[in-house]
Amino acid sequence: LYEGRNQLMEDRLFNKAYDYIKDKIDSNSWPPGTKITEQLISEALFMSRTPIRTALLLLEEEGLVKSIPYKGYIVAEKKISNEGLLERLELIAGLIMNYLQYLKENDIALDYQLFETILEKQTEYLDYRDATGYFKNEYRIFETFIAPSENQFLKKVIMTTARDIHSTYSDNTDLMDEERYQSEAQLLELYKEIAVCMRDKDYEKMGEYLLFFFETLKDSNDSLAQ
Repeated sequence: LYEGRNQLMEDRLFNKAYDYIKDKIDSNSWPPGTKITEQLISEALFMSRTPIRTALLLLEEEGLVKSIPYKGYIVAEKKISNEGLLERLELIAGLIMNYLQYLKENDIALDYQLFETILEKQTEYLDYRDATGYFKNEYRIFETFIAPSENQFLKKVIMTTARDIHSTYSDNTDLMDEERYQSEAQLLELYKEIAVCMRDKDYEKMGEYLLFFFETLKDSNDSLAQ
């Protein structure tokens, strides 16, 4: 019980530090090049530096901050590069494989019925080529899949990456474009295969589909960057 409470406290502090720093960056209170001082953040949030450092590690993976050897962190340029997104997808793939192992070892069943319900709505959005509804609903797919995870780092990096990937093609989300439509249709079919694996608790097969899913995302993002 004590360990559980301790973990909840660590997660709460990590989220608080992450949200505080990200808000400062997003609001441009800390423009690119601003030096990030752990001590000042620690004093502002009344916490130790440990959760702040964990938050900075994730923000660095997301391309929002940059570490300078022997000097700490600075705010990075806001627009994440295609290379940065691809590196982050590699990180997520590794985290997801660990997550599947966690599900298998603890015999945890995912809510495949909710997942399938969300996919039915996703199919409707795709059929009507409603890009706004489609991409908004896709966040629910990710949230449902990672809901049982106790790893706050995993949850943060997946959801922020989803937002960043969507934002990189915010001017190109028209599903009337046939190539884009076919690309999303392919991903949707993968989601459906994953739903079957969720129902059967077949985590090995799910891992194979997810690795293919990440490769598809990489190919899609490469095409977009070109």
